[in-house]
Amino acid sequence: MKRPVIRLCQWLGVSPAGYYKWLRREPSKREQKNRGLRHFLKEESDKQHCIPGYRKLWEAAVAYGFACNKKRVQRLLQSMGYRSRASKKRHGLAPRQKTLRPAYNLLNRRFEVNQPNKVWASDITQVRCKEGWSYLCVILDLYSRRVIAWATSRINSASLVLTTLNKAWKTRRPDGEKLMFHSDQGVQYRALETLRWHRKRKITVSMSGKGNCWDNACSESFFAQYKKEWISNLGEMSRQEMTMQSRLYIDTYYNPVRRHGTLGGMSPIDFELMN
Repeated sequence: MKRPVIRLCQWLGVSPAGYYKWLRREPSKREQKNRGLRHFLKEESDKQHCIPGYRKLWEAAVAYGFACNKKRVQRLLQSMGYRSRASKKRHGLAPRQKTLRPAYNLLNRRFEVNQPNKVWASDITQVRCKEGWSYLCVILDLYSRRVIAWATSRINSASLVLTTLNKAWKTRRPDGEKLMFHSDQGVQYRALETLRWHRKRKITVSMSGKGNCWDNACSESFFAQYKKEWISNLGEMSRQEMTMQSRLYIDTYYNPVRRHGTLGGMSPIDFELMN
């Protein structure tokens, strides 16, 4: 229901004359500048298919000649309801997981191991694919540097680690009480279900110092070789192709063929067979 202006002014505590003066006023210089800047941001974002965020659009506005700061551009874009396509929530992220405190670094960079199934080391890396990131988890036996299990997933979570652990356990059938499992402090390794898996098998858990890649140098070295020797030589690929290429590298080259200086120039499989 429409109400008289006089009554509305009475409710709001303003005079009718003041209201009409405000209604007929000329836009301030600030408002005029904002109107011009808003028009430019709309045209520029449309031209760039709504991909850039407010920082990139601010740089474009400054380059065009506008005198403004980032916060002003951000505020105007928000008032327009603008949202960068690049800022949309990514798919394939790990769900929040219940985690415990990291374990102590019991391995302490003692990478030379004198028997199999005494120390396993693990890590996760990511590879960009057509559909987004794909994650590769590997477990190495430090005795021979052999990749005893690996798995890929579009989600980096404890489930990926557990899948790899189950493969390694089925393949090697170790004595859990004599086995140490070493990794970094990633939430996938500190997840409650992962630590329960170790506890059930009486495995000793060791974790690198926070942010210290040298404490897990063997796993880091494997991924460096994997990307340098194999992945970097391939073009853009799908997640399915990434899994296939990982299998080719690990099962047909790295384990049976690739020679290691730490193994006296032998491949991991040959080293286990000869010892």
